[in-house]
Amino acid sequence: MWAMAVAALAVTLVAASAYAQADDYPTCVGESAGPGAYDRARQAVAQQMLDRAVEAFALDPATTMSQIQDPANPLYRDDDMYVFILDKSGVMVAHGATPSLVGTDIHTLIDAQGTNLGELFTDNHSAYGKWLEYWWPNPATATEEPELKITWARTYGEYQFAVGMYPGTPGGVYLDDVDGQTMRIIYGMVDSAIAAFAADRDSGVAAIQDPANPLYRDGELYVFAHSHAGRSVAHGTNPEQVGSDSYSFVDKRGVNLGELILDDRSVYGKWHEYWWPNPATETDEEERKVAWVKSYGGHVFGVGAYPDAAVTQRMALSIHDKERQEAAWQMALNAAEAFQADPASAISAIQDPDNILYHDGELYVTVLDGDAVIVAHGANPALVGADSFALNDARGTNLGEIFAENRSPYGKWLEYWWPNPATATTEGELKLAIMVDRGGYTFKVGMYPEQDGACADDAYSEERRIAKAMVDAAIAAYADDHAAAAKAIADGSNPLYRDGEMYVVVLDMNATMVAHGASPDLVGTSNYDIVDVRGANLGELFAADPSAYGKWVEYWWPNPATETPEPERKISWAKSSSGHIFVAGYYP
Repeated sequence: MWAMAVAALAVTLVAASAYAQADDYPTCVGESAGPGAYDRARQAVAQQMLDRAVEAFALDPATTMSQIQDPANPLYRDDDMYVFILDKSGVMVAHGATPSLVGTDIHTLIDAQGTNLGELFTDNHSAYGKWLEYWWPNPATATEEPELKITWARTYGEYQFAVGMYPGTPGGVYLDDVDGQTMRIIYGMVDSAIAAFAADRDSGVAAIQDPANPLYRDGELYVFAHSHAGRSVAHGTNPEQVGSDSYSFVDKRGVNLGELILDDRSVYGKWHEYWWPNPATETDEEERKVAWVKSYGGHVFGVGAYPDAAVTQRMALSIHDKERQEAAWQMALNAAEAFQADPASAISAIQDPDNILYHDGELYVTVLDGDAVIVAHGANPALVGADSFALNDARGTNLGEIFAENRSPYGKWLEYWWPNPATATTEGELKLAIMVDRGGYTFKVGMYPEQDGACADDAYSEERRIAKAMVDAAIAAYADDHAAAAKAIADGSNPLYRDGEMYVVVLDMNATMVAHGASPDLVGTSNYDIVDVRGANLGELFAADPSAYGKWVEYWWPNPATETPEPERKISWAKSSSGHIFVAGYYP
């Protein structure tokens, strides 16, 4: 049972790195203009609903369209969220809130601000998805008054799928004071509890109610479960509640918990707020609690945090640093997977400085046993065998103590000061390290955040996200069929590998071009023979320091969207996989 739960958790964590990882630390650019934490959570639900609709449509279009238009189907309707589908010309073929709109050409629809919806949607076809903004009545308010709506739209085949949400909707839970790392762990706990319960109900309940089980208990965080019929079936801190009527629980402000979490449930998950005793304080005094609750198999599963108990202050990071965090996270997961399969081979690879899976600039892996003794170290193998409790950082923090305090199967970030191998000095620098526990070992990878206001020119853009997605799609296609992938990449009309100015390039590890989405005649050319207008050698940029996790490269190159030979500044995402380097960029 434990093995199944851990296997399910590994899948959960990979998904979570995309779902909530970016919020572990705040972003230092554009914070004030962005949506709040509650709206970001609803945006994530909208994207999941759309993905579910596309997957179902690919298997059975007719049944999926019918289900989308059933307002009682929780897969495609969640309060103000619903799915609708357009054909590529902008004609509605399915609508989850107003089926009477089916057959309507949305070029005939103008929103309250004068935006032509047909033009908005048909001008923004994307295989990777785009957020669109317009004004539309909210079905959850039962009025015809238009509200600001943001809609995630993604093209699949001959259709455009969309799911929207209404930011700032009254009744939303205030989550901006909840630490991003805590939110991520909550998501992981709920998903792993569902996986365990689905595999074996009795064992799942027993595990949830075991206070020593790190999958379901972390400080104030614990799992609870109720049946849709209104009975408590599991509780991580008070098993005596099991069997009680869910509707008998009322907090000090009069909120009925049964009505809150059962009468307003979601298969994608929903945040709720109420007042409840905090097990970490060991008193009966109720505190404000925000809980993530998700419906599955006739039950709801939830985990909550007490945001007023303590606020974790975390530094704001640049987009570049967030990307390095993501690379560190994935490197730790890769190391854990390899170590579980073959510890000796994994240790050898982790300590090989030429292995790009475990070395990327300042990133490297450290493996600790259950006593915090180092069993592998990617930057200094001489530390193998050292007891972390005997090591202090540059500011006197005992590493063993902070490592022991932050053990978690869901991964936790910690901060200390340590020499940066990329600078080749012994001077301690601020280091952020992710620690993930697997099978009695801890896998740690750290990164060194930029200091001195490095965020100024590092704003997020949709192009950055799409460039990364294009590269990942090309990598997956190449792994399946090299020849077919190269042909698809060279096809300028393939939306997976071409979006306006953006296209994919594939190089071998010697920087020779093997596929090019804009200029197929360059295939066979060595990038070491290409120097841009500012003297940058493209071969050195792409191949001299390859990254299995991706890196941004800047150079000057003609923009195919302008149809002129004049070079423009270009920023490209380059990622190594299976003996090739995959590249996609944009012109800022």
